[in-house]
Formats: sequence, C-alpha cells, structure tokens
Amino acid sequence: MINELLNQSGEAGFMDVSLETKKNEKEEERKRTDAQNADCFRRLAGVSLLYAVIYTICTYKNMQGIAVAVWTVAVVIYIRQVVRLFGSSAGLKRGSVFYSSVILLLGISTFLTDNSYIILMNYMGIFLTIAGLALHNFREDVSWDFGHYLAEMILAVFGAISYFGMPFVDGSAFCRQAKGKRSERSRSVLIGILISIPCLFFTGMLLVSADLVFENFVFQAFQLIRLPSAVFGIAFTICFGFFSSYCSVRYLSGSVPFKASAQRQAQPLSAIIVCGSVAAMYLVFCMIQVLYLFVGNRELPAGVTYAQYARRGFFQLLLICVVNLVIVLCVKKYVSAHKVLDGILLLISCCTYVMTASSAYRMILYILAYHLTFLRVFVLVALFTIAILMAGVIRTVRKPDFPMFRYGMAVVSVIYLVFSFSHVDYFIASYNLERIEEENQENRSGDYRYLTGLSTDAAPAIAQYAKEHPELLEENQEVLSWYQEYKMLHRGQFEENSIRKFNLSHAVAGKLL
Repeated sequence: MINELLNQSGEAGFMDVSLETKKNEKEEERKRTDAQNADCFRRLAGVSLLYAVIYTICTYKNMQGIAVAVWTVAVVIYIRQVVRLFGSSAGLKRGSVFYSSVILLLGISTFLTDNSYIILMNYMGIFLTIAGLALHNFREDVSWDFGHYLAEMILAVFGAISYFGMPFVDGSAFCRQAKGKRSERSRSVLIGILISIPCLFFTGMLLVSADLVFENFVFQAFQLIRLPSAVFGIAFTICFGFFSSYCSVRYLSGSVPFKASAQRQAQPLSAIIVCGSVAAMYLVFCMIQVLYLFVGNRELPAGVTYAQYARRGFFQLLLICVVNLVIVLCVKKYVSAHKVLDGILLLISCCTYVMTASSAYRMILYILAYHLTFLRVFVLVALFTIAILMAGVIRTVRKPDFPMFRYGMAVVSVIYLVFSFSHVDYFIASYNLERIEEENQENRSGDYRYLTGLSTDAAPAIAQYAKEHPELLEENQEVLSWYQEYKMLHRGQFEENSIRKFNLSHAVAGKLL
C-alpha cells in the first residue's frame, strides 16, 4: 500500500515536471517567434511603406505617364533591398539584370505610347516579370520548366493573400519588444485603436457616400471640412502598395518552396500512335497548303477568291500552332524517350512551320484586301514568335536538357519589347492612308472611322497626311470631318501638362495637331 502511494506520488511529480518543461518550451518557442516577427517588421515595414508611398505618387490615376517608369525603377530597387535583407547579402542573383531590364523597358514603353492594348500588355508583362525576378532571387529556379514557374507564381499570389495578417502580427510583436514594460491591457488597447482607425475610416467613407442625410450629419456633428474625394483613393492605393509588397516578401522569405513531384514517364507506344496519326493528317494538310495557297497551280473552289480563302482559317491555324508547341513539350516531358517518337515530334514541328507560314500568308492576303488593324498586326507578331519558339522546341527534341523555358522567356520578352516600342498605330495609319489614296475609293467612311479610333501614336502619320493633302481637307467634307473628330477625341490628352502624367505620345500629338 505504501509502495503504491509512493509510486503514484512519483508519477504525479514526474508529470508535473514534464508539464512544466513543455510549458517552458512553448514559452521559449513563443519568444523566439515573437523575436523573429519583430525583426521582420523592423527590417521590412519602413522600406515597404516607402515603396507604397512612391507607388501611390507614381501610379494613382496615372496609367501611362512618365511616373510609371519611375515606379518600375522603385520596384527594382525595392526587390534588390529586400533580397539583401531576407535573401542573399550579396544582392541580386546572376540573371537578375535581364528581369530588371525588362521591367524598366516596359515602364519606359508605357509613357512613350498611347495605345491602350500595349499599355495593358505592358502592365501584365511588368507583373509577370516582377514575379519572375522575386522568384529567381528567393528560390532555386535553375531547373524549373514552364509548369513549375506557373505553379510558383500562382502560389506566390495566393500565398501573399494568405499572409495578409502578417503586418499586424509582426507589428504586434515589435510593439511587445519595444514596449516591454507596458501591461498586456495597454497593448491590447493600443492594438485595438490602431486597427479601428482604418476600419472606421473605410467604412465611414462608404457610408458617407451612400446616404446624403448621414453625410450631412457627420459633417455638421463634427464640423469637419469636406475632404476631397481623392483621399479615399490615395489611402487605398498606399494600403494596397504596402500590404502587397510586405505580404509577398514575407511569404517568399518564410514559406517552403514548392516541390514538383517526380513524374513517372509513360510508355511511348500510345504516344507514337496518337502523334503519328496527327502527323499524318498534318502532312496531308501541309500538301494542300503548298498546292493551293503557296504555289497556286490548282484552282480554288468555284466562286472563291484568294481574299475569301485567306479570310477563313488564320486564327484557327494560329491556335493549332500553339497547341502543337504545347503537345511536343508535354510529350517530351511526360513520355519516355524513343527514336521513332522523336522523329514524329520533329515532323509535327516541321508541319507547324508550314502552318505558321500558311496562317501568315492568309493574313497578308487579307491585309492587302482589307488594310491593317491592331489585331492583324498582333497576329503576325504572334506567328513570328511561334516560329522562333519552335526552333527551341526542335532543339529540345534533339537535346532534352536544352533550357527551353529561359529560351522562351528571352524570345517572348525581346519580341514583345520591340513590338511595344514600335508605335504600331503609326504604321497602321500610315499604311491605311496610303492604300486609301492608291485605291481611290468613293466610300471610305469605314476606313476613316477606324483611323479615328487610333491612339495619339498615329498622330505623326495623320499630320503628315494632312500636310501633303491640304486640298482634301478643303474640298472633301468626309476627310475634314474625320480629321477634326480625331483631334477632338484626343484634345484632353493634348492639354495634359502635369509632370507626373507626362506622356511623350500625347506631347508629340499636341504639337503636330
């Protein structure tokens, strides 16, 4: 009996000691976590807030001014700084110059042009390149393919969103360290006040804008001066800039990298059958293209002109070319190597070149008949890009360790940058006006209507046309109406004198017109 009591008391004492040890370990772990969070806040909050302010100054209600280029400079500097704080003390990795250059050039292109499609694609390119630069420096991306990069980018976006509360967590830990002597109640009150200020501000602004009676009550009760409507937008932009940058860096610096599972490669027999049948169909199609479209020694179906024949199919062929590119890359990645299969993939790649040429030739015939538009030029650029990419695909078939992703990124970046800086609307206007004069059509309202919708990038060509044909502006009411409508449409852009919103295309058009 006595021995049992002693054993029980010994076990109870051991359990008390074990619980106390676990409690101490948890407390130590909490202190270490608090210290890490406070350190992150101390290093990251200031530089992120500064970046958010610069981002707001440069981009608030300004999508195409010279300040956008300043913002891209700030982006590169910010990433360089956070990499030194959380990544490598040596700074940006080798290869970052390419990413940084693309970001800066896209920013410069944005304030040189007025084409809304180019500006939209520039922002998409800036976002993707920023993500690429960040991943390149916070991850080991040497062996990544396109799928791995895409997965990492998606995870980075949603990971940053999931870290939305980290600034508050880190800030709270920083306050606990900086104000260690204050009581827990004081800290809770302080945190509650800090969080309630933006909550009251945002909800209050929404309620004020929602009801006139409540708006009058608020301003009369508190005798407030009516704040300009821009305050809410500026505050939101600053918050977006701060939280997006802070949370992204915290995710990339603190999360576990995505690990692609080892893919088991399939047997090549099924792929040989599928790809072989597709290649056989492609061969028949390519023979028809050579006979009917390129050589032209066979008659087309009755009543069908070359322009009508060309009008049908170039978008479908463009899609087929993209699909072929994806098919070859996926087969090389997920199917075991086989000489016969490699030969079929090379045949598909060669057929893709014929299809690319067919689509481009159809588009050129269509342009000769119906003139240029932005979409038609973009299709030709896309086809040229696919042709260059297919060279890398052929190299990948013959040499599987070829860095296809980096090759593709370089090709797409360089071609798009050339396209972005080309002021395509100028060439569209110049070509179409020249063709209008050559064709001497009586009814040209449709051609002029499209030219009216072009951006200020087309202004030099339009001004040159008006200078060379003053008699048309005096005698032809249709031409005069189109010319005046174009100037009226862009007059507000001509008169924009703000340094922050300065756009070279607007300035040149204002002087010429």
